[in-house]
Amino acid sequence: MRSPISADSERRAADALKQMSAAGDTASSLRLLAESATLKSFQWPWASGYGTLEHDNLPALFLPFDCYSIHTEGVSLPDDIRQLLANHGGLIERCCLYLYDDTVALLQLDVAFQASATQLCDLLNGHSLDGALSALAKQVYQKAIYPAFHNYAREFAKSASRGASGSVDYLRDPKKLTVFKDVSFDSEEPPESYVLWTGRYVVTQPDTLDGPLGDSLQAWASYTGSRDTLLEERQFVGSGNILALAEDVESQSENWLRGLSICQLYNAILSIYGGILKSSYSELNDYASSRRRSKDLHKLMQDITRTLDHLEFTRLEFNEAVIGVQAERVNVVRAAYSAWNLEELIQGSLERTSLIRSKISRLLEARKAQLDRSVELILAGIGGVAVIDLFISLTTASRSLRRDDIPGVLDVFEWLQPDGSIALSTTILVLISVYIYLAKR
Repeated sequence: MRSPISADSERRAADALKQMSAAGDTASSLRLLAESATLKSFQWPWASGYGTLEHDNLPALFLPFDCYSIHTEGVSLPDDIRQLLANHGGLIERCCLYLYDDTVALLQLDVAFQASATQLCDLLNGHSLDGALSALAKQVYQKAIYPAFHNYAREFAKSASRGASGSVDYLRDPKKLTVFKDVSFDSEEPPESYVLWTGRYVVTQPDTLDGPLGDSLQAWASYTGSRDTLLEERQFVGSGNILALAEDVESQSENWLRGLSICQLYNAILSIYGGILKSSYSELNDYASSRRRSKDLHKLMQDITRTLDHLEFTRLEFNEAVIGVQAERVNVVRAAYSAWNLEELIQGSLERTSLIRSKISRLLEARKAQLDRSVELILAGIGGVAVIDLFISLTTASRSLRRDDIPGVLDVFEWLQPDGSIALSTTILVLISVYIYLAKR
């Protein structure tokens, strides 16, 4: 989901290296949102850097600024979601918000169902669970999260001016973003597009596959392989639904949360960039077909270049995050990376950036050619005046000098009247101009 939190990521990455060398940990404890009866801040629960296998050496871009637990009791749920939870013994065990950089936040919703196997099969087979979880995430965002984001964006300038505790000078004003300018938190109500997408995963013990519930879970995850293969691989990652098997469900659930957060965060960034790059290319086309000022074009190109450079930066940070993941989370990241075709998404973004860069180069060449033609016209005008002046000077000099009976250039101009000199020089200039025009076609 989208948030108003964005920073100078490159500088933050450099600062994180200094902090890591000094203290051995890059995690920060900023308090960006005002706490309330609904939102309570808590410390990032996992250690960063290399130490034990419980550590992941993540770059700063993939470490949250702040974490909040959300008390859903204060969130009014739609009747259909409330009824679905009640009918199947559904309980929201945990609801947490993680604020990352680049206007992206992740929402964790842990929902447990205490119902019979038959009821759970009906829930999975009816496809009502997926829609309910997605609607639940949107409702939590709309009622509990967006108001806090709206207040943060409104109070940012005031907080920065009085040096609020925990503020960092590389946090950007949400109203003055330079790359992620596609979001605004001025409105009282959040746009529908601000909840990007919902990924769902179920972690259960292997023996669950032996009964009808196992068949329903495989169908829910769109798994079409054999049961033995699934038992061997212990996981299947679909486009939106994920099924994982583990003896220690609680520990493996944590691994999936930590591993998926990396892939989901980067997937969201790529999705956002897709829209930004398409909009940028459209703007370039508008500039190409209109006579806008060169100053405006250069400003647009600077903005686009900054966006493309930051996209490259996020790709390198993601590669570093993938390398820094340890233990079972390595398998989680690899499975999600492959199933979600992140490599193809990355290549598609890079190809789009190449297209935009080439478009910028062509526009600059076209503007340069226009400038060159303007300079040529100015020089041609100066040269034309000089030629006409030369002809008039030769005509005047031929009449003012004493005759020496030696044939020469001045004798030719002696026969020309001043008007004739102007006409002759003008004719020569016209012929030269026609020749240059034809040669440049």
